[in-house]
Amino acid sequence: MGSLLDKPNTEYIHADEGAANGLKYGVSSMQGWRMEMEDAHTIEPDVVGLPGHSLFAVFDGHGGHNAAVFASEHLLPCLTKLDKFKAYVADQTNLELLKQAMQEAFLEVDKDMRVDFQPRSTERSGCTAIAVMVTPTHLVCANAGDSRGLLSRSGKNVELSFDHKPWKDEERERIESAGGCVSMKRVDGELAVSRALGDFQYKSEELDPKMTKVTAYPDVIAHERVPGEDQFVVLACDGIWDVMENPDVIASVDTYMTKLGEANPRLMAEEMMCECLAKQSRDNMSVVVVLFEAGQAMVAGAGDGIEGLRTQREQALEEGRKAEADAGNGAN
Repeated sequence: MGSLLDKPNTEYIHADEGAANGLKYGVSSMQGWRMEMEDAHTIEPDVVGLPGHSLFAVFDGHGGHNAAVFASEHLLPCLTKLDKFKAYVADQTNLELLKQAMQEAFLEVDKDMRVDFQPRSTERSGCTAIAVMVTPTHLVCANAGDSRGLLSRSGKNVELSFDHKPWKDEERERIESAGGCVSMKRVDGELAVSRALGDFQYKSEELDPKMTKVTAYPDVIAHERVPGEDQFVVLACDGIWDVMENPDVIASVDTYMTKLGEANPRLMAEEMMCECLAKQSRDNMSVVVVLFEAGQAMVAGAGDGIEGLRTQREQALEEGRKAEADAGNGAN
């Protein structure tokens, strides 16, 4: 984990919100206890040339922020230049083309990142990456690492990704075949994830990029959309998943809408980070919340929302400070 601050930086940063293609989305990040903010994200509510398509991605950096920032700036340009992506644009019924294009895009970003990093011999940063393309008919999720995505469908957890950890059999086999080892559940005893962009010290250029100790090659999972049942998607870095499981996240978002009456997904993302901070998360945090029409319909008419909850917390803190001051004055 490395060094931590004396107290967490709780400022909400890189926040955004909007609506497109029948979706409402919000994103926010928090540095938390870490010395540096290493997360980044990509939000493209309307993918050019693809009506009804939206892209959402989160990148969780380690060893510095450069890999995450580079990936966030280059994923979509790398994707849209690929022949398979252009073929998908021409035939949007062929979902396999989009899935293959997203896999190739991760590798292309990694290749371009290597070139960009080469002049800086000390550059050793990397990042996990999770990206979801929402099409008119499907959700297509590409994942490399331990950031995670989920879909709430009628309140049930539908997994969009599975974490890539070195100790898992498939990952361990690739690591050892590439000349590495898994020690203390880490690649070569150092890196806690087995797939990532960057981290070129674990990637021999003599090997197939899919077969290096740490690979940028993502798993891709696709789910057909179910109107009326699909409520929301959450993408987040492991600062969230360190302290919450998928059902916990679903329950929290449900509470924000049905109990608090909150309709703004950016505020939902921010409240989730506050929950995780209270649960002792010590990592950077980034959260994307995307509401489908069924999710938007869950919002209760009554309630003061998350802003009201924040006001209550501030009042409680102020009352606590006043009581402490009064007790001190009484003692004098």
